[in-house]
Amino acid sequence: MRKQSIIVAIIILSIGVGLYMFDPVRYTLMPKCMFKVMTGWSCPGCGLQRGIHALLHGHLFEALSYNYFFVLSIPYALALCLERFFLPTQVALRWRSVLEHRCAIWTYVVVYFIWWVLRNLLGI
Repeated sequence: MRKQSIIVAIIILSIGVGLYMFDPVRYTLMPKCMFKVMTGWSCPGCGLQRGIHALLHGHLFEALSYNYFFVLSIPYALALCLERFFLPTQVALRWRSVLEHRCAIWTYVVVYFIWWVLRNLLGI
């Protein structure tokens, strides 16, 4: 588990450094959303690269404009990472019972799909 955590951390750090250094808006080599290319609609993750780049540079409102759902998901993702990798076992088990509870997961999934529909209907 420890080796796996280190590998995941290195991958996330590498992606973060790349997105910090290279603005996805300016560099055409950054991957494009295939769903948007094929359909013209935004997927729930559209704007994620630009949003991460903006957040890494301290531009919260710009990141929100690219993808509201991503920015609002960060506290949940950080809580999951904290529970999984940093908390002592007993504390982690209590957090896991809340963060990974069926209701929490289903709420996240439902809100994710609502976001997908709303961002296309409202042009967000």
